[in-house]
Amino acid sequence: MKESYQNLRERLRGKYRQLQEIRTHNQTAHPVGNALLAWLFPLPIVCLAELNQYVEPSAFFEFCAERPGVLLFDFLIAYLIYVTLLMLTNRVWLSAWIQGGAYMIISVVELFKYSTNGNHFKLTDLSLAPSVKNLTSFAYIKITVPLIIYLFLAVLLLSAVFLRNPAFTRPWRKRILPAFCSVAAACAIVCVPQISDTVYGVFDVDTSESENAFSTNEKFRRNSMLAFLVQSASEQLEHLLDEPEGYSQEAVSAALTAEPVSASAKQQPNVLVIMSESFADFRRLNGTEGLVDPAVYADFDAVAAESHVLNAAVPTFASYTVRTEFELMYGLPVRSLMDTITPQRSITVEQPSSMVSYYNGCGYNTYYVHPFVSTFYGRDEIYSTYGFDRMLFADSLTVPAKEYGNGYISDEVITDQLLELVQESSEPVYIHTTTMQNHQPYDWIPDSTELDVYLEGVRNSGKALRRLTQSLAKLDEPTVLLFIGDHFPSMRAEGNIYDALGINSKNCAVLYEQPALIWSNFKLDASALPQETVSAFYLTPLLLRAAGLPVDAFYGTVLRQMETDPVYTSIFMEPEQRNDILDLLTYDRIAGESYSGTRPAEADD
Repeated sequence: MKESYQNLRERLRGKYRQLQEIRTHNQTAHPVGNALLAWLFPLPIVCLAELNQYVEPSAFFEFCAERPGVLLFDFLIAYLIYVTLLMLTNRVWLSAWIQGGAYMIISVVELFKYSTNGNHFKLTDLSLAPSVKNLTSFAYIKITVPLIIYLFLAVLLLSAVFLRNPAFTRPWRKRILPAFCSVAAACAIVCVPQISDTVYGVFDVDTSESENAFSTNEKFRRNSMLAFLVQSASEQLEHLLDEPEGYSQEAVSAALTAEPVSASAKQQPNVLVIMSESFADFRRLNGTEGLVDPAVYADFDAVAAESHVLNAAVPTFASYTVRTEFELMYGLPVRSLMDTITPQRSITVEQPSSMVSYYNGCGYNTYYVHPFVSTFYGRDEIYSTYGFDRMLFADSLTVPAKEYGNGYISDEVITDQLLELVQESSEPVYIHTTTMQNHQPYDWIPDSTELDVYLEGVRNSGKALRRLTQSLAKLDEPTVLLFIGDHFPSMRAEGNIYDALGINSKNCAVLYEQPALIWSNFKLDASALPQETVSAFYLTPLLLRAAGLPVDAFYGTVLRQMETDPVYTSIFMEPEQRNDILDLLTYDRIAGESYSGTRPAEADD
């Protein structure tokens, strides 16, 4: 056994020496060819990464003819990256492998992401990299002949660079300045607005504001993948959260103009907030007549008939559930956080004040229920700072878990879990639930369209909701329930229902509106609930007022902003329209000094 291992090791060493001899020979045998291969490498790798998006070469050539400046911009950025790597590694083949590998990986990720949910990859999505294992469970991964061809060509190109082994050896003293210049140029193009605007203008890169998911997709078609990635990075950097001008404890105190309101309820009610994954009412969309069986929403409609129904503007479409979740948990707008895709990662306050800490201050037992892995979006680590008494994820539910047909835990299980938590607590409870049942993909029922599969899930969610309210109605303790979908569902890019309905960047606002049901087994103060559309972040402070719970100066001030900005959600507003009070209070609670930390208004205030 030992001799066999030694023989294998010797054979491998021999093969390695032979390979190195070939590479050494090639390095000097073809100087002109090697020089061309070394210095032209960024051109074919850019083309292969972009070709992978277009699938058909003719479509890529058409883009090149229509948008030559954008292609030249891609080459410029590629060369800046390549020169930087070359100066740092002092090896042509290693630089080529790093850049080529990264470009093709990003190209494949973009292809699969867009195919899965119709949204394009941005560098900010790298924040989800730790959850890549979970993301693959959502992804629509289809291996096609063109994909294999382009990956094969990329491997062939990288192999040629490795075997031809173009020579490049420079002492470090001669590499410092070129490395610095290339890094500085790349950073300036991405990070310095004055330079960015000039360079993008020269190369005709589209810099228009992406107001919604559809306008983002249109921008991608004009810029293609690489320029889109770079320009969107500039856009994100330009919209980083900054401290409001004049921010101070005095400024925050001056902004809190509302008087605290004491509790009016005789008994503190249980408060349940259910954010239903991808739950949406497709009957609201023009052109769905005949596509949606009215019976799908029968149970939902039955609960709605017993509820106060509000129309809410949500901050996201098709993905990024945590944006709506943040608004409901904090009673604050994502718009004030510059529309970051992961608002919970903007929190720098050690113990942030939220609806959770508010209910804790009112003597409630507080729970978070999410029937998925705890690490997704970093919920286990980040949400543990919110102050929940207990967080229940897929592996810690206290009722028997049952999967829906798509492999996610069903809403029926959530109903069982909520009822158990309510019934076992001797104190009133506040529970925030983010469900999972209706998450994509919608392909698990044979010979059915995505919409049909999705609607079957909606039907089951309605049944679970109806059973929950019927059970809560029998309790001898007051209970109020807020039910809302986080966003309309994402559909595959190819042949999805939104394209079929003719929805585009100009008419897609309806996809950012959701019905919100406020149900209770006692009489609510209906006068506290608006008739007009309001942003989702107002809903949880509104719930305090309608249920007769104390409303402190902070949430009272937030609710006052409904008078001027009932909808403070970016899809419905111009970029320059700002609410300075909401922006100030959000910054204070999330990234400031928390001068306005939650302190519930008690009955004796």
